[in-house]
Amino acid sequence: MDNLWTNINDNIPMYMNKICKEYNLVCVKISPLKTAMIGDEFAIMIAIDRFDIEIYYLYKRDPDMGKYPCGSFFAQAYDSQDREDLLSGEGADIYIKNCLLIVARGLASKWENVLKGDTKWLEKYRSSSRYAKENLTADEKEVFDDGWVLDTKSLP
Repeated sequence: MDNLWTNINDNIPMYMNKICKEYNLVCVKISPLKTAMIGDEFAIMIAIDRFDIEIYYLYKRDPDMGKYPCGSFFAQAYDSQDREDLLSGEGADIYIKNCLLIVARGLASKWENVLKGDTKWLEKYRSSSRYAKENLTADEKEVFDDGWVLDTKSLP
């Protein structure tokens, strides 16, 4: 299944390279349309849809290991600087790539506490109107072993 969307997913490590290096995160492909940035205590998963992306947060100490769709919660803090120097053109692929650029910049500039592993933001998220929690899908469960991620040191 090699198409426009899977190719964009294959390039997520490139979009998130600066974040991964700075915060010691490992990019792991979860499925053809999902990639996660994995830290010691958490993961931030990016899921690509035909017309948008969603950002999920997974927390190691969550007893029932769900995922939190927090992309719109994070996006509330993004500003015009996070939206500078976007790709020009039209089409869903350009839109998705620009979303990835905005997320990479916005996470680094507005949510560095999350990238450092701080969980205090979860309190505010849980009390927000954007709060939701979802179960992991089968492909996610394969990667997130026994409630957490496989040993990242063994990943390529």
